Amino acid sequence: MNVNPIITAALSSLGMPVEPDVYDGKATPYITFNYADERPALRADDTDIMDETTVQVHYFTPGNPQTNKAAIRRLLRAAGFTIISTSEFYESDTKLTHVVVEAWIEGVIND
Repeated sequence: MNVNPIITAALSSLGMPVEPDVYDGKATPYITFNYADERPALRADDTDIMDETTVQVHYFTPGNPQTNKAAIRRLLRAAGFTIISTSEFYESDTKLTHVVVEAWIEGVIND
């Protein structure tokens, strides 16, 4: 299951860059995301037919993260994800607040 287009479509309405793995641009705030785990969830006829995928969505902002943090969680839920956890850190080297939303989704294998 490729969740990249699902996450990009879900979060693009926030009006900031949304990139898999690494963002090299200069805009802030921005969002990156990565796969944390992907494994078969259902087998039929001796083959895997469904995956469960856990992702981490990373939101970086110089300002107060609360409004967009809530919006990220809401938009991911609307796209079919279940929120597992949310963490918030201040990164003194970049002067950005870093919010990590871990989420899970299940879907048909298409690879």
